[in-house]
Amino acid sequence: MNMSYIKNKKVLWVLILILSSILSPEDIMAENHIKGYVFDVDSHPLQGATIQIIGTDHGAVTREDGAFTLQRPEPGEWELLVRFIGYNQKIIEINIPEEQDTIFRIYLEADLFTWDEMLVTGRMHGQMARYQPIQRFNAVDIIQKNTTSLGTLLDGQPGVSMRSLGQAPARPVIRGMDGERIQMLQNGMRMGDVSSTAHDHAVIVDPSGVDQIDIIRGPSSLIYGSSAMGGVVNIHSGDIPTVWSEGVSGYGGMEGQTGMQSLAGSGRIAHGSEKKAFNLRGSYRNTGDMKTPNGSIPGTDVQAWHVSAGGAVRSNERVGGLSISFNHHEYGIPEDPFDENEEVHLSMSRLSAQAMMYQPVSTRLFSGAELKMGYHFYTHEEWETEWENNQIVEEDLELSVDQHFFQTDLLFRNRLSGRRTDGTTGFTFHYFNRKVGGDEALTPNASGWSLATFIVEEIELSDVVSVQGGVRFEWNVMEPLTNELFSQVEDRRSRGIVAASAGMSVQMTSSLGGGLQLSRAHRTPSVEELYADALHLAAGRYERGEPDLKDEKGYGADIFLQYETARGYMKVAGFVNRIHDYISIRPTGEREPVRGLPVMHYFGTDAILYGGEAEMRVQWIDDLYSSVHLDYVVGEERGTSREPLPYMPPLKGFFQTGYDTGKWWADIHLRWGLSQKRIAENEERTGGYMLTGMNAGVRLGNARFHHVALSMENIFDVTWRDHLSRIEQRDIPMMGRNIRLSYRYHF
Repeated sequence: MNMSYIKNKKVLWVLILILSSILSPEDIMAENHIKGYVFDVDSHPLQGATIQIIGTDHGAVTREDGAFTLQRPEPGEWELLVRFIGYNQKIIEINIPEEQDTIFRIYLEADLFTWDEMLVTGRMHGQMARYQPIQRFNAVDIIQKNTTSLGTLLDGQPGVSMRSLGQAPARPVIRGMDGERIQMLQNGMRMGDVSSTAHDHAVIVDPSGVDQIDIIRGPSSLIYGSSAMGGVVNIHSGDIPTVWSEGVSGYGGMEGQTGMQSLAGSGRIAHGSEKKAFNLRGSYRNTGDMKTPNGSIPGTDVQAWHVSAGGAVRSNERVGGLSISFNHHEYGIPEDPFDENEEVHLSMSRLSAQAMMYQPVSTRLFSGAELKMGYHFYTHEEWETEWENNQIVEEDLELSVDQHFFQTDLLFRNRLSGRRTDGTTGFTFHYFNRKVGGDEALTPNASGWSLATFIVEEIELSDVVSVQGGVRFEWNVMEPLTNELFSQVEDRRSRGIVAASAGMSVQMTSSLGGGLQLSRAHRTPSVEELYADALHLAAGRYERGEPDLKDEKGYGADIFLQYETARGYMKVAGFVNRIHDYISIRPTGEREPVRGLPVMHYFGTDAILYGGEAEMRVQWIDDLYSSVHLDYVVGEERGTSREPLPYMPPLKGFFQTGYDTGKWWADIHLRWGLSQKRIAENEERTGGYMLTGMNAGVRLGNARFHHVALSMENIFDVTWRDHLSRIEQRDIPMMGRNIRLSYRYHF
């Protein structure tokens, strides 16, 4: 591991030197700029707004504080075009040189109605596949939340739960769907890890070091895959700049948490000139065991670090760039918290390289093209350590995975005509090769590839009605290969796949709108679901695959209504998904004879999942607000038995009231869940709970500012249990009282 670390570190520094060499002193010293800030009407800064000088290739994107810097054009009268998703665009007239020293403060008004569930596209270099996410978390939102893992950050959002086995491997569950039914992306491309295959596997990313996280549903999800019945989670780390401001910017910060004795830090520095941009970011996290009202849970510690460097060059409307990153996670697993002489820990690393190039084109069908490529080398190890008198007496490698993953996407921006609002056509190819080893190699080795093409469109039928739709065709091949513990394997599987989605949005009045969406998803079984036949010690179970599993085919319908005024909004949404040959895992009631762990078996059945979300927010006065949301999902087998599916979240809710001036804020909130009594065979019930929390923070400064946030979760140290926790000892509760303090300096 040490040699690998040294080699990767050398590669990283070589890349940094190459990228930094393209920056000239003149770039750094240039001062002929137009500067300003973009806010909403409540004076909250808008990060990610785009500013363009019409008639030139001069553009910029706002930072976390809403600031932007543009190269000054030649003297004369010019127009600034300011745009941000969900807000009305604005054109500002300026006169150079009369206003060249002016610092502009630009305010954008929100669209009266935004189609949350449907595809909204736009045009921006390096972002051919644009969308309106159902939920978005920018950098400021992220640093105010628990960033131990992606699951802990998103847990409790409308329709989102958390599959957990301690803090590190926590992963989001959307509308009761988990694993490969939730497509995890980084910068619009697959991550190349194995987090979807088992509940002890972490998503190898630290949320504290990323810029934005989006949750996506609707036709736009077809751009990324055919299996995302629950949705897509896209993590924007910004390693390759696509739009940028001139000058130097960045941040540095730290956070600490008492609920797991955690200390973490992250930072970024970026430099942009007229034609070039470069950034370097990194993060580190050291977390102790999770504390509960009944004491700490041994084997829930986390150590992780991430580093990346990237750069880009633009010429007129062409943009190209590359990045390289390295991520490393180590964390414990509570295999048996009551056995002090035995522990299980995981170690995983990922070396990644990504490249992109955008080129405007002028054809009858397309107006732009983008090529993206990504390569990941991922290693995964699960170790068991036995202790005696505080000395290690035996350490065994139970499971290892080495995986190479490659993906390339070719995307075209469809040329607009008539009422067509926007559209994307594309091709994608990915390939993986996986080697599995260890004393308990869970599956055979495997390799496979997929080739797909898709088209997604949005069309305005009238001023109040728009339709969105898309279709994706794939050909998937997966071939199991022999290894030491699997000398005989089944033949390779190849499949043709069709996925599609269509929806309609209607704005009934100036305040009331709604929509309907229909979809078809298609998922092929994973290697684990087909061939697993070994003890999976870190997951705390013996797993048996089913080679005869069929492909999942899901048919879904979503309907939503939204009422919005200047003082708030109310949204309700309902869904139903009927899935043929739904793949799940359930206990057989048997116990593995050596360690006594439960035997779990993958099975396929026809299933139905249905439920909904309701959300309301009221702005009582300019800065005082209250919000509440509820979500519920039912999962059961179809047929006469209506047997509940395992690991379905109960009815959950969240209430918050707070005061936010933009400079400082404070809130108090309640989070609750009912007991889960609809359980599968051999699954245990969990009780209800209500947790109280509060947040407070302050922002000091303008262009350079300090951001301090304090939060308290489970203030009264309530003993509670999350039904989706996979710790086998069901009497072990979730985290108790947790105080979190974070600081970040932006420049």
